[in-house]
Amino acid sequence: MGKRVAMVLCGLMLVGFLEARADVPYISGGVGADDREELAAKESEYNLKVIVAATSGAYLADVQIVIDSARNGRVLDATMEGPILLAKLNPGTYTIKAISDAQPQTKTVTVGGAGLQTVDFRWPRAAK
Repeated sequence: MGKRVAMVLCGLMLVGFLEARADVPYISGGVGADDREELAAKESEYNLKVIVAATSGAYLADVQIVIDSARNGRVLDATMEGPILLAKLNPGTYTIKAISDAQPQTKTVTVGGAGLQTVDFRWPRAAK
């Protein structure tokens, strides 16, 4: 009987771990004005907004985003389809690493239960 209880408890702990590591709902895009408007209309459904651009202001795409939770480790690893990424995270503190052209930048953000936190990453780019 004791083994059975231990196995059930172990199983419940594993389920809790898997839930903590569950996929984070997110969307990315914003290449054109219409796409940016669509994302802006959905911002209320998310609590984190990541924007990537050159220091000149030109938007970027194909930026790798890695989000780690202080409590649960990696929660998101994605390549942005445009300059904007919206994610729905559990409240907590996160480290966001953005990589563009092999140039990483890291920022920390605390996400609460309500509101939208915005994190902006900028890279210098040579004029073409």
